Amino acid sequence: MSTPAPSPRHLPPSGPSTPPGLFGGRQAAKLRAIVNADLLPEERASADALVMTTWLTATQRAQYAPSLRSGPSTEEFAQRLADERRVVLEEGADPVADELESAAQAEQRARQLPLRLVEAVLLLVAFTAVVIMVVLSIRSESAGLAERVPEQGLTLLVVALVAGLLAALVGTVATRRRDHLLLGWAASRPGQLGRGLPLQRPLQGESAGPAIARALGPALLVAAGVLMIVAGAALLLISPMLGDVGGVSHWSPWLLGGGAAALVAAVLIIYLRSRRLRQIVRRYRAAEWIGPAPQVEEPPAV
Repeated sequence: MSTPAPSPRHLPPSGPSTPPGLFGGRQAAKLRAIVNADLLPEERASADALVMTTWLTATQRAQYAPSLRSGPSTEEFAQRLADERRVVLEEGADPVADELESAAQAEQRARQLPLRLVEAVLLLVAFTAVVIMVVLSIRSESAGLAERVPEQGLTLLVVALVAGLLAALVGTVATRRRDHLLLGWAASRPGQLGRGLPLQRPLQGESAGPAIARALGPALLVAAGVLMIVAGAALLLISPMLGDVGGVSHWSPWLLGGGAAALVAAVLIIYLRSRRLRQIVRRYRAAEWIGPAPQVEEPPAV
């Protein structure tokens, strides 16, 4: 008597979970719903295929289309890719002898080491500028807080900000170039997009530069906005009583407007980051590698 075939694998997600407290309310609920969704193979395959079709470039789709026997239509490509993904989800992928070795070699070629070195140097410059500014402030013998700011403080602050932003830009470019090369590798191998990408480091891996910029950017904008609004309001309150002290009272509307703009920009960045996180989770699921199905051994006949 033979053992019945195993049921289709619904593959509970093993993707990155969302840390609590990162986003509250509906955004966190949406992210948890995406990560924890236990979809049927047909639903999961359709969702993965749509995400992957959008992620691939036109050249990569054209390169992979012959293995799917798909025409030039994007809709047909997505449908054929969904069928390929569904078979893998239900039955497991067929073993491919050189898959893991080829993936490791592709990762090695896509490392983007020169850009990573540039990113590290820029981060070091930004960190050094901040350290110098802090050390000069500590060594200052002035009594007041404002007087303790070094003369080169503004220059050092600008250097740190510019270097940090450039590091974030270089890191983002390096990550996107790596993803493009690895997706190109997958598109060059028949059946690979259906099986997923067996990578040691997943796609969309964020480096230090973009991570620091996304973490500190909104906080710095909020701090700057609050300080500008407080300064502008103080000037508005003091000017009627003391007059135009030092000729700076005309800056109050600009400070209030700039502070409000900084707060709006911080909220917009947080909103865009939440949308980006949802896209990352969906792409992670679409590129998740589905290994060969385990072999079911027949029990010995009695």
